[in-house]
Amino acid sequence: MELREVITILEAEAHYSLSDQLDAEVRTARASDLMSEILVGETVPDILITRLCNAQVVRTASVFGIKAVVVVRGKHIDQKIVEVALEENIVIMTTENSLFTSCGRLYASGVRGVLEKPKKPPASC
Repeated sequence: MELREVITILEAEAHYSLSDQLDAEVRTARASDLMSEILVGETVPDILITRLCNAQVVRTASVFGIKAVVVVRGKHIDQKIVEVALEENIVIMTTENSLFTSCGRLYASGVRGVLEKPKKPPASC
């Protein structure tokens, strides 16, 4: 699906986006309020869904190549976050939906979570 469809599914408001960014393909998402969970993953999601609304979230998304950040529960996005999104070329959007509902809607529409590689069990003696 395209990022513009995500906006519709989540009933979200895009606070910053270029039209060509909305054509980006979206297959995976990760939901987290802990940036450490994003940092340790071996695979990168297309979308980050979070309650956090600060510039560091956008910068973290940029470092990992995440296409969009969705801030849930209608949190206010200040101008600084929009400016960082513009600098980092990340789509930033908000939705009134909860984290749970946002994930469920995307899952029902075919977006999947990022699967971690299974960890190998410790070698036995």
